[in-house]
Amino acid sequence: MGYTLEQNTFIVMSYYRNGTLNADGEWSLMTHIKRIVDRFNSTGNVSKGKSPGRPPVSEEVVEDLRERMEQSPKKSLSKLSLQFGVPYTTCQKVLKRTLHMHPYKVSSIHELKPADYPRRVAYCEWFQNNMNNNRILDLSFFSDEAWFHLNGYVNSQNYRVWSAENPFVFEERPLHSVKVGVWLAVSRRRVIGLIFFHNTINSARYREQILEVFLNHLDDEELQFGYFQQDGAPAHKTMENLRYLQEFYGNRIISQNLNPEWPARSPDLTPLDYSIFGWMKDNIYKHRLHTLEELMDAIIHCCQNIDVVMLENIFENKKRRVALCLQQNGEHFQHLL
Repeated sequence: MGYTLEQNTFIVMSYYRNGTLNADGEWSLMTHIKRIVDRFNSTGNVSKGKSPGRPPVSEEVVEDLRERMEQSPKKSLSKLSLQFGVPYTTCQKVLKRTLHMHPYKVSSIHELKPADYPRRVAYCEWFQNNMNNNRILDLSFFSDEAWFHLNGYVNSQNYRVWSAENPFVFEERPLHSVKVGVWLAVSRRRVIGLIFFHNTINSARYREQILEVFLNHLDDEELQFGYFQQDGAPAHKTMENLRYLQEFYGNRIISQNLNPEWPARSPDLTPLDYSIFGWMKDNIYKHRLHTLEELMDAIIHCCQNIDVVMLENIFENKKRRVALCLQQNGEHFQHLL
């Protein structure tokens, strides 16, 4: 434990009052007292003063670190320290404080192919000319499906059981993960669904178990003026299902094989993909779920919390994404959000 200024002052005063010289002509006092006295004799003060700290890193080292990280931006600090022979903390301090670099999480996004760019531009131009209106978005529905799995993935590299002897612990897991499919459709003012399914959706199931239920929930104004969007899943774009939708929506269907055409590989433009499904999974998997019924109850509860304010914000985000997609000529725009 350190000494206060008053304590150090008292020590110096006691030194001069009570100290004695030894045979070597030095005062026989504790090492700390001698250090305080030497400091007093040289500076006239018993305060230790501010430590100069470590010497500053040279400009050559800073520039070398900059070049190494610009050439290999995914390199870890541990590897950088090992290769360069500079302490880990020094590398960290230089990158953050001097070079103002920060570690950013790498996000996975859908791969786009060159043929996708003009299709994305065409859709976004059509959207701005025909749907960039809150009244239309109030009456139009964007739909999609997602799978929700009950059991998470167990990482065997991090999963450990502590024991004096190897207990040879195994965890039984089903061959196929227990899961449930969810279909939803959202407009700027409300949600239709949710519809659960347990098997892969084929053309007949999509029409009979999903589209018929959805269309029965629409009001006259939504059927007369609204649009309906679906992605390019095989069950969605069969001629039978497209003709079935046209009986209700006419030419106000956004889908592949139609005009306007929904661009392939574009979850970044679908409200359910870029917002709602991710938000639902973040909330649902905060707690460990044990049965499929618990999972379905959690999904239902989550959907009940989707309110008008949330939907309005999601569709404002949709407008911004469309504008950014046009700005990028159909290429990725997530870095601009």
